[in-house]
Amino acid sequence: MKKNLLQENYIKQAFQITVLTVVFIACIFAYAQLTRPGPLGTPFTLIDSSGKTVTEADIRAKPAAIFFGYTMCPDVCPTTLLELTNWLEKLGPDADKIGVWFFTVDPERDTPQLMHEYISVFSDRIIGVSGDPKKIHAAIESFNIAVEKVDSGDGDYTYNHTAAVLLLNKGGHLRGIIPYQEKDEIAVQKLKSLAESADR
Repeated sequence: MKKNLLQENYIKQAFQITVLTVVFIACIFAYAQLTRPGPLGTPFTLIDSSGKTVTEADIRAKPAAIFFGYTMCPDVCPTTLLELTNWLEKLGPDADKIGVWFFTVDPERDTPQLMHEYISVFSDRIIGVSGDPKKIHAAIESFNIAVEKVDSGDGDYTYNHTAAVLLLNKGGHLRGIIPYQEKDEIAVQKLKSLAESADR
């Protein structure tokens, strides 16, 4: 009984540490981005989840919400994608004014086909982005995203990564972020404001 209780406490503490780490990374990211001039993302050519070529021009063509994660993520990624799906539904037709992108931080495992299958569980408004690992990692770095590969010790691995959703104006300039586990009403208002900026 005591052993089970200790295991439960250990799991809870490990989860809390993970969440705090993610929040800390998000804060560092937010500061770095808000003090960085110019549009985010250097020129790149990658593959989206439908198998089509995607470049930085596609991202900048209209206001964008971008999240970075991976399909084998145990908690942060599915939680954020589910929240994004709900927020977009609450926006209604205005959601079509925003490009919503999910860049993998694990291109070695996340093929475009796997990204398509994974994202289809959430929303057809979200477009996955994968491709050549070197090109993906270069693109992620150009968005100033924090990514850390963590060896699990059994031959497998996970990633610590920035958990915030980037909000970019048309043209690629940072407008703001939606932090991990933001309140629904605040997140929806930020996305609504982003969508409205498309008409200006």
